[in-house]
Amino acid sequence: YMKKTILSLALVASSLFASNGGEIYSQYCASCHEMSMPKGEMLAPPMPNVSLCLQSAMNSKKEFVAFVKDYVQNPLKEKGHCRERAFKNFGVMPAIGKTMTAQEREAVAIWLFENFEQKVSDAKKSIQKKCGQGKCGNE
Repeated sequence: YMKKTILSLALVASSLFASNGGEIYSQYCASCHEMSMPKGEMLAPPMPNVSLCLQSAMNSKKEFVAFVKDYVQNPLKEKGHCRERAFKNFGVMPAIGKTMTAQEREAVAIWLFENFEQKVSDAKKSIQKKCGQGKCGNE
């Protein structure tokens, strides 16, 4: 009975950990995708920039999550939404998603959307405000 209880608790704890996208980001993504512009050399674009770029390119949270879940397993330049300069500077990321569980990929994709959703919304409002004042595009 004691072994079953311990095993059950371990399974619950591991599933709770797997559902925490922030922890998964820290474990798999943070070593390359920092949260802010680093002082030194970057290994990959900062995560807020990546999320902003992807959210701008996607029509919905569902599309964003599906894209991230696929891309981390099968990253290809042709599928990417980064600026050409990012690919030139950093190349295509390794397929880190192949070492993650489906639950981890789902959790981190949702977290990447939700953690930066307000920043994306604020950036879009700022752009719209500038455009409303005739200050967007090539003007």
